[in-house]
Amino acid sequence: MTIIRAIFKNAFQANNVPDWTCPTCRKGILKSDLKNIKIYESAFSLKERNLVAGKAEWINGIFLGLLKCTNSSCRETVIITGKFKNNETHSNGSTNDKNEIILNQLLTPTSFNPPIDIFHINNEVPRQIVNEIKNAFNVYWLDSSSCANKIRTVVELIMDDMKVAKTYIQSKKRKSYTLHKRIELFKIKKPEQADLLMAIKWIGNSGSHTGDNITKDDILDSFEILEHVTNRLYETDSKRIAKLTKMINKRKRALGHNRRR
Repeated sequence: MTIIRAIFKNAFQANNVPDWTCPTCRKGILKSDLKNIKIYESAFSLKERNLVAGKAEWINGIFLGLLKCTNSSCRETVIITGKFKNNETHSNGSTNDKNEIILNQLLTPTSFNPPIDIFHINNEVPRQIVNEIKNAFNVYWLDSSSCANKIRTVVELIMDDMKVAKTYIQSKKRKSYTLHKRIELFKIKKPEQADLLMAIKWIGNSGSHTGDNITKDDILDSFEILEHVTNRLYETDSKRIAKLTKMINKRKRALGHNRRR
């Protein structure tokens, strides 16, 4: 499923909250009234505004809001916090054909509590892996590099769950395989999934390098690939069909007495 990137990477206005899915029921949408979003101008902004009159577009600070799930059987409350800044736009005025200056308050999230999901995690994914994916969701809003590192950890946990060797013996000493090598070993068994995990690993590596300018689009690329690969590795339907096929073949007979062999 394609991630709707606009709602995870763009700032928004208080009267137009993005359609984030409730992290609890995964059915409802998180909504808010204007009264439930509070804006607080920073001390530095207040000082600058007093010194430089007429520069309202410089105003900035923080915001705090309450989001409520629209699902009547859930009604979860999510706390959202973040930064705000004024944004100056121009529109054609109705008087003397002059451009009218409009100031909008743009809100950029830095945290959600409880964290919201950026993609739906398959129910068959092991709990330890789910927890690390959710940790990545949580830090996504605040620090792209930290998020990339956590996504790399997810790949390591998947290798562990797939029973890919972590160490080897050389000159009678036990040494550790790199994650890169473990993915190469996994490729013997699952070539398509291994290629997907390798792509995630490269982006994850960038999170460890201070010189790399990792973007939200890079992280969302990783999340899209991660959603796809976890669905392929932990498909509920595939496991059910495999179990059903094994059961029918083990019976070695048709379901009805009058059916032909």
